[in-house]
Amino acid sequence: MNAKRKYELIILAIVILGAIVIGLLSLESLAIYFLVLLLALIPIYYYSKKVAEQTEKYVSKLTNRIKDSSEKGINKFPIGIIVIDENRNIEWANNFIYKHIKVEEIKGVNILELMPEIEEIFDVETPVDNQFEIFGKHYKVNYQKDSGYIYFFDITESKVVMQRFRDTRPIILNLSLDNYEDVYDSLDDEVASSFDATVVRILTEWAKKNSIYLKRLDEDRFIGLLNVKDLKKIEKDKFQILDSIRNLKEEFDAPITLSIGVGMGTDFLPELGELAKSSLDLALGRGGDQVAMKDVDGTIKFYGGKTNPQEKRTRIKARVISNALADIITDSDKVIVMGHKRPDFDAIGGCVGIYTFSKIVGKDCHIILNDSDKDETIQKIMLEIENTDETLAKVFINSDEAWELMTPQTTLIIVDTSDASRVIDAAILSKANKKVIIDHHRRGEDIITNPLLTYIEPYASSSSELIAELIEYQTKIEKITPLAATIMLGGIVVDTQNFSIRTGSRTFDAAAYLRSNGADPTKVKTILKEPIENFMNRVEIINNSIQKTPEIVIAKAPNEKTYTNVMLAQSADLLLTLKGIECSFAVGYLDKNRVGISARSLGNMNVQLVMEELGGGGHLANAATQIEGVDIDTAVSRLNDAIDHVLLQ
Repeated sequence: MNAKRKYELIILAIVILGAIVIGLLSLESLAIYFLVLLLALIPIYYYSKKVAEQTEKYVSKLTNRIKDSSEKGINKFPIGIIVIDENRNIEWANNFIYKHIKVEEIKGVNILELMPEIEEIFDVETPVDNQFEIFGKHYKVNYQKDSGYIYFFDITESKVVMQRFRDTRPIILNLSLDNYEDVYDSLDDEVASSFDATVVRILTEWAKKNSIYLKRLDEDRFIGLLNVKDLKKIEKDKFQILDSIRNLKEEFDAPITLSIGVGMGTDFLPELGELAKSSLDLALGRGGDQVAMKDVDGTIKFYGGKTNPQEKRTRIKARVISNALADIITDSDKVIVMGHKRPDFDAIGGCVGIYTFSKIVGKDCHIILNDSDKDETIQKIMLEIENTDETLAKVFINSDEAWELMTPQTTLIIVDTSDASRVIDAAILSKANKKVIIDHHRRGEDIITNPLLTYIEPYASSSSELIAELIEYQTKIEKITPLAATIMLGGIVVDTQNFSIRTGSRTFDAAAYLRSNGADPTKVKTILKEPIENFMNRVEIINNSIQKTPEIVIAKAPNEKTYTNVMLAQSADLLLTLKGIECSFAVGYLDKNRVGISARSLGNMNVQLVMEELGGGGHLANAATQIEGVDIDTAVSRLNDAIDHVLLQ
């Protein structure tokens, strides 16, 4: 009953009641009273009638407005609505959906047939806003499981604005011409001028093509400014500028290469500049001829680095490092030195070299070597030490003893690795306040932080070679002992495969110095001799070899046996002696839950990049990795993918 009708009935009831009372009582005073009351009620009646009419009109208008607003909200606002049943079939959709999917009828169609992109929204219990690209536009999608409603919020415009913001963020490049000074000085004046002009022209044309502001800072240094969008274009071409500069060798007979450090991920220019600088240091530390890209979140990417680096270190630098190391050791109460996990001949040779260096300077030194770290070769080295030099034998201690000996003034020297995750004892590394790194491998991402001195030379054959040079520059009367010289020579022999790979003029100089101090090549050969069982194991591994390409071979060890890292490495080395083989990989079980991969090359292919794809590392021609929790077939499959991605692109 509406308000108007209600008021009419009330007035009518009063009038009738009054008439009845008058008729029954016939009281003149009461009649007069009632007449006055009736006259008073007449305007009230009309006023109430008017109010009721206005109220009804307002309610009707409000109802229509609410209905119209609801209609517009469902069908006209930029919000899509789809209602689905328990089988995910569409029961209803608003006009927005029909307009943007451009399908005449979708009722009864399964939502995932229409929009397979949104499948993941059904895998969560509580409503979550997920972003998807559907029919060429970007939407934030919210699914209400209880009601079956799916809401689509068009965020295309904000997405475009955000992408434009990301594309225009600044990037800083630090460019360095590797070996420029030596190359320039080796050329005649006329040729040198032409060479310099050609280099500048190539870099300038590349910069203009890719919208880079390029400025020369020094003879061999440039700085570049660009944005993210242009960097993506350069990344897509895999920094072809590296090839352009490298190809100048054919025209000028000059081994020139380019290294680039990229800083990205922030708008704060000082921080961006520091990222670019550290990226260039990383690229140079890995041998140059490559690009290192470092994001503010710590992510690092590499491009290039597929060629064997030219020898660039100088004797001046070796002398400076030798004096700096002597100063650090002098200011220490003692020295503790360690190599990498499962140390090889070179790691032990490097440790013995640091012991000799410390003894010359006049400080005690201890070498960390646990029983679990001794393989067959290391055991033979230790036996030779125990039988020949009792003083040197006492220098070797385990991790627990090293922990007790360390003080805030103790210097920890890490040799043959710069990777924090590969040291023999990570706890000792964390405890050390004073750290020094001496390594010949290319830098990885997990480099040891805050060292007092870093001497990483990927152009060197071995850590033993580097440390032999450092010892040579100490002018004390006391010299290296024949046994220490022999062990260090063994490190060089093993890492160069009898001076056949990664061998420069400085390698022979270091070997000559060690030989002049009593190093015995025959004793090295004796230590490296192995039982016939090891030879048969290598034959087993090699027997199941597959040529992936005419230049690349992969050897898969039998599934039922386990092998050592050394056996896998020796098998990969042996494969390189075969005609036409440039690159080899040996894959086998190290234990039940761990597969090892050893990689070797003659220098024309960078196996380090392949191993880094699988979580390992090493050197351009000598690298390895270990994969936990997989079988050999899975490891070989991953290896094939990594080779395809790195070497065969």
